[in-house]
Amino acid sequence: MATVARRGTASRLFDNVLIRLVQRLIVSAILAAPFLLAGGYFAAARVYGLEGAAVPPWASFVILIIGGSLVAIGLYMSLAGTAPVPPLVPGEQELVMRHPTMKPAYARMILSIPFFLGAGYMITATLLPYVYPFVLFMIGLYLFFKGAMRYLRNLHITYTVTDRRVIHMYKFLWLNTKEIPVSRIISISEARNFFEIITGRGSVVVASGIGSRQVIKIEEINDPGPVADALRALLPT
Repeated sequence: MATVARRGTASRLFDNVLIRLVQRLIVSAILAAPFLLAGGYFAAARVYGLEGAAVPPWASFVILIIGGSLVAIGLYMSLAGTAPVPPLVPGEQELVMRHPTMKPAYARMILSIPFFLGAGYMITATLLPYVYPFVLFMIGLYLFFKGAMRYLRNLHITYTVTDRRVIHMYKFLWLNTKEIPVSRIISISEARNFFEIITGRGSVVVASGIGSRQVIKIEEINDPGPVADALRALLPT
C-alpha cells in the first residue's frame, strides 16, 4: 500500500509539473506569435506585393528577431525555470507559500497592444513619416517587455512563511535569499493601492530593523490578508 501511495504521489507531481510546463509554453507562444506573424506578413508583403509592402526590410527583420528571441527565452525559461522551494530544517513547519501574481505583467502586455495596432495602421494605411509609427512601436515594445520580463521574473520567486522564519527566494541564473527569524520581527504591514484593492492583491511588508536586508516585501500576491494574519499569529502576545 505504501508503494502504491508513493507511486500515486509521484504521478500527481509529474502531472502538475507537466501542466505548468504546458501552460508556460502556451504563454510564451502567445507572447511571441504577434511579432512572428507581423514580421512574416511584412516580409511576404514585399515578395508578393501585398498591402504593407512599403514597410522597410529592416523593420520586418527586427520584428522577426524580437519574436524569435521571445520564443527562445520562453522555451528556455519554461524548461529550466522552476520556482525555488526553501529547504526546511528538521521540525520546521511550513505555514504559507506564495508566488507573485501575474496580473501586473499581463496588464502591461495588454496595455502595449493599442500602441502596436496604432503603429501598424500608420505604417500600412497612411503616408505619415516612419518616425511616427516608430515612436508608437517603441512605446508599445517598452510596455510589452516590461510585462514580459515581470512575467518571467515572477516564475522564479517564492515567498515562504514557516513557524520559525520568513523567506524570500529568487533562483534562476543566480540564487538570492532573504530570511528574517520570527523572533526578530518588529513590524508587519500591508500595502495596497486602489487597483490592488479592487483586484484582490497586494503586498505584505515584514521588518526586523532598518535597511534593505532587514525588510522582506512579499510583493504582488493574491489575497495578502491571510499571509499577514499568519505572521501576526506568530508574534508573542
